[in-house]
Amino acid sequence: MDTLLRYGLFAVFVALVLTSVGLPIPEDISLAVAGVLARTGHATLGQAVLVGYVGVLTGDLIAFALGRRVGLHPKGWLGRLFGERQIERILKYYRRFGDYTIVVARNIPGMRFPAFFFSGATGVPLARFLLLDGLAAIVTTGVWVGAGWYLGDRIEEFTTLFGSVRWGLTIAGFVVLSYAAWRLLSRRKELPKLQ
Repeated sequence: MDTLLRYGLFAVFVALVLTSVGLPIPEDISLAVAGVLARTGHATLGQAVLVGYVGVLTGDLIAFALGRRVGLHPKGWLGRLFGERQIERILKYYRRFGDYTIVVARNIPGMRFPAFFFSGATGVPLARFLLLDGLAAIVTTGVWVGAGWYLGDRIEEFTTLFGSVRWGLTIAGFVVLSYAAWRLLSRRKELPKLQ
């Protein structure tokens, strides 16, 4: 976090983009740091929100593009890894609930990359992905940049508390989504073959 504060909004943008490929700095912390930078006069609040929003969308588009590039063909390498039947279920799930998954996953740490990857892999149109993710990212960006701006110099207290709560929220979100997916997939024994 000190690095982000030292190098300003450029570092925040880079961190947000690289989070999508595994940088171990939570997106929420990077956005909060942007708010702190605005509070301490190193940027305007508008600049912090804009850089945060563009960084978030860029990172999400990387996950989407990787999914689009790899694809989700039942006979492809992901099909061999997970099984043809599981791939067919994922495809059916995204045809039915893809829009909701994009919006919900945007706000659950740890679920963004897989959800956005599968959005790209299952053929969700780019315009629809950008619309849904973009609208959800407005909320995410506004909340976390606003929290950083409000907390100002107490950001260390926030990150300590957030670190403790974040794992619980991530686990709870994963359990809820896993249960929902299990319920959905257990309703059908046979799936129609893909054309």
